[in-house]
Amino acid sequence: MSFSRRSALQAFSAIGAAGLLARPALAQTRTLTVSTWGGVTEEGLKAYVQPEFERLTGAKLAYDIGGQGARYNKLLAQRANPPADVFFSTDEGVVAGQKAGVLVPASRKGVPNIADIEDWAMSVKRGTTDETIAGAPYTLIAYGMGYNPEKVKEPVTSWADLWRPEFQGKLAFASPVHSQMPAFVILAAEMAGGSIDNVDPGFKKLAELKPSKLTVFWTDWAPLAKSGDVTLGTEFDYYIETMKDQNYPMEYVVPKEKGIAVPEYVSVVKGSKNQELAEAFLNLMLDPKVQASFAASTYSGTTNRKAVLPEAVRARCACGATVDQLRFFDPELFAAKRALWTERMNLEVVPNWQAR
Repeated sequence: MSFSRRSALQAFSAIGAAGLLARPALAQTRTLTVSTWGGVTEEGLKAYVQPEFERLTGAKLAYDIGGQGARYNKLLAQRANPPADVFFSTDEGVVAGQKAGVLVPASRKGVPNIADIEDWAMSVKRGTTDETIAGAPYTLIAYGMGYNPEKVKEPVTSWADLWRPEFQGKLAFASPVHSQMPAFVILAAEMAGGSIDNVDPGFKKLAELKPSKLTVFWTDWAPLAKSGDVTLGTEFDYYIETMKDQNYPMEYVVPKEKGIAVPEYVSVVKGSKNQELAEAFLNLMLDPKVQASFAASTYSGTTNRKAVLPEAVRARCACGATVDQLRFFDPELFAAKRALWTERMNLEVVPNWQAR
C-alpha cells in the first residue's frame, strides 16, 4: 500500500506521548507563551505538541507569531517584561540572544530527552555545560535551491548555477536580512578564490548575480514561480516540499558542494516566570514520537536518534541519511559578523541587483 502524507499524519496523531513527562507540580491554569514562526511551524505545534503539553502539564499554550527578526527585537525591547517564555530560532539566534542577555540556558535535569539528541544537532556551545544546555535543538532543516523542471532544461546541481545566464532576471534569492545570508557570503568567497577569513571576493561575486526577487519567506516568491517569472530560487527544503504539496512545479536540489545545515532551537527566555514549564516544553519538543509527528507534518528533520520515520517521510526532510550532504556553519561566527556583512550587502551588492 502506498504511504501518503495524510496517512502518516493520521498514524502519528494516534500515538500517545504518555510517560514523556511526569505532570509537574505547577500552579493550575498557567499559560506558557511560545514565540515562534507562523505557517507550518505554528500548525505543527498546535496539532502535535500543544495537546500533549496541555494534557501532561495542565497548563495552556499561547503564541507570539512572526518572523524571527521581529520576534527577537520584541524580546530586546521588552526585556523587563518578556513577551514570551520560550523562543524559536536558528542556532545563531540562540547565540545572539544569550550575548544580548534575553535568552538563558535550561537545566539538563529539566530536559532529559537531550541525552538522545544527535551530536551534530548540538551546534550551540555557549551555555552548554554538564548541568545546562543552550536550548533544545528540536529539528534540522536544510537550505538549498528549488527550480522549475518544466522551464529549466539543464538540471541545477551546484551553487555556481545561480550565476547561469538563463537565470538572470529569473532568480529569487535570499535577502540581506535572511538568516542564511552569512553562509552565502562565505560560499561566494570560496567560489571566487577567497575564504571564510577573506570574504571580499564573496561580495564582488554576489554583486554579479541578477536576482529579480529578494526573499525571506517562500511566499515572497511562490506566485512568481507559478507564473514562470522565477525559475530558480534559494530556499529551505521543507518549504520546497510544501510548495510541491500545493502543486507548484518545483524540484529541490542539495548542491554538490553541500547544502546549508540549519539546526533550529527552542530556548528559554530570560525573566520567564515559568522556567519549569518552559523546560517541560523543551523536553517535549525533543521527544522521539513528537518529533516523528512534527516531521510528517512539516518535513523538518528529526534530531532525536530514537525517532522512527517511514521512508516516505524521511526522503522528504533533512533527516539522518542526508546530514552528510549538509555543511554546518559556526553560529558564533554568524552572530559576530552579521551586522557588518549585512551593511556591506546593502552598500556593495544590493545596488547592483535592482531586484524587488
